[in-house]
Amino acid sequence: MPAVPSHSLQRCLQKLGLPADLTVNWERLDLALTHESAHATENYEQLELLGDAVLRLAATECLQECFPGASVGELSALRSQLISDRTLAQLATRLGLDAYLMTDPSLKSRGVPTQRLADALEAVVAVVYLETHDLRRIRPWLDPHFQRLAQQLKTDPSRQNYKDLLQQITQKRHRALPQYRITEPGRDGDPQRYRAEVWFQERCLGTGHGPTKKQAEQAAAALGYEALTAAEPQDPAPSKSRSAKGSRHAKG
Repeated sequence: MPAVPSHSLQRCLQKLGLPADLTVNWERLDLALTHESAHATENYEQLELLGDAVLRLAATECLQECFPGASVGELSALRSQLISDRTLAQLATRLGLDAYLMTDPSLKSRGVPTQRLADALEAVVAVVYLETHDLRRIRPWLDPHFQRLAQQLKTDPSRQNYKDLLQQITQKRHRALPQYRITEPGRDGDPQRYRAEVWFQERCLGTGHGPTKKQAEQAAAALGYEALTAAEPQDPAPSKSRSAKGSRHAKG
């Protein structure tokens, strides 16, 4: 690919809200915007792996600065929501990234799946990170989005779906789902009418109470989530990404 980027790639950076003076490897950005359906070997997969790790670090730093008094479990739960596929796909769509993602035409006509949009955004994050190998370009770009969503989650705890978060962990680590056991020790109108236990691998991870079964399960899941994330393993070091041999984004 020539040193001068295509107009499409230049517009993509502008649309994403990145600073005009940002210098990037244009071949690498082209690669980050290429789905495997468009090219089997030269696509965003390696960059996406690195971007995932960078996003986790950026989100963690942002949350620790915004909520210095929060517990590790609470910060882990917020971070999981900030960097979930659903949240990243929504952000990618809001930034207009879907318009620049190269895919097989049949996939584009059906709509790009949520996970693919999230993966592409992670790959773009990796491209930006690799220019400086630190977060000096990442944090100013993404912090406003992280802070806005984190504040929404903090002020409206019902938006934090701990059952989903717990399920994501157990599926990722063990390819299995937690089980909930419900009893009804209270009466109608009692704020602790229902009692829920969440079990995983023959171990009770937490017990919660609530006026409804759903709320009791969420309370139990929150404790279970905190128990499993207390000793959360470190992510493996990501592989280094390759540069594409040629651009798949035509000059505009």
